Order: sequence, then C-alpha cells, then structure tokens
Amino acid sequence: MPFLSRHQSRALPPLMAALLALGACTMAQPPAPPLPPLQKAPVLTTADTDFVQKLNDMDLTQIALAKSAQTNAARNDIATLGATIVKDLTGNQTKLTTLVSAHAITLAAKPSTENQKTIDRIQHLHGTSFDRSYLRALSRNATKMKPVLETEIATSKNADLVKLATDTKTMLATYAAQLK
Repeated sequence: MPFLSRHQSRALPPLMAALLALGACTMAQPPAPPLPPLQKAPVLTTADTDFVQKLNDMDLTQIALAKSAQTNAARNDIATLGATIVKDLTGNQTKLTTLVSAHAITLAAKPSTENQKTIDRIQHLHGTSFDRSYLRALSRNATKMKPVLETEIATSKNADLVKLATDTKTMLATYAAQLK
C-alpha cells in the first residue's frame, strides 16, 4: 500500500467534498406534485339569481330607512336599532357582492321604484309619526322577505347563499324581537 505524500493527503478531503457536491447536483429531482384543480364558483340557478336581486333590494331599502331612523326617530331604541341595521345589512351587502362577483350578475345600486317611494315618504317624517311608519315598513319588508329566505334555504344548492339567507333571516327576527 503506497503512502500518500503530505500534499496529496491535504488535497484529498476538498476534492472528495467537491465530487460529492457535484454528484448531489446530478441526482434526479422528484416530480412536482400535481396542482389541485381550480375551484369554480358554485353555479347560480335562476332561483338563486332572483333571490340575490330581492335580497339586494331589501338590503338597500332597509339601509336607507335605518339611516333615517338614526336621526328622525323619537324613540331611542329605534334610533339605536337603525344604527345596528345599517352596520349589519352593509356587511350583508358586502358578502352578497362578493358572492356574485364570480358570476355575470349586476346588483342594483338603488332600491326599486316602489321601495324608493316608501323611503322618500318615510324620510320626511319625524318623531312618533316616523316611528309608526318606520316600524310598519320594517315589519312589511320582513314579512315579504321571510318566504323568499325560507325558499332559498330549503331549495338552493349554493351553500354560501344558504348561509347568507339563514343569517339574514336570523337578523330580521332579532330586529323584530328588539322592537316588541
């Protein structure tokens, strides 16, 4: 067995390290894992689209009336509820806009003509006459929306819309309970 010279023995470790490093670079990389399939937005049926439009109209109407309640109501509980309704239904509008953004649905920026007439009439009232008209309008809107919400909850296959309908139904029931 030949002995290595002193120079050769010192050069051997760096040479071995370089060879090992180069050998590691040539090893095959495992293939990248496949990408998960793109999630498509859940399909909205015609009934879902009708629900979205009705909910949007109700939200816009309630928000406008609730803003008036903050300043025109004689009762403090109605003014306080108005602030809560504005906050809750504005959040509802944000969720609704997010849900329909993936679809070719344009939400109205203003309430329907019929609801706008109600808003205009009630906004000019003050004190107890405002309170009576506001409570009547709030109750009427909740009564009209209840079957729409229940139908959406029972028939829709879009889980996000069902959750939104359930949350809205709960909010409307809470508002009615606070005013009794």
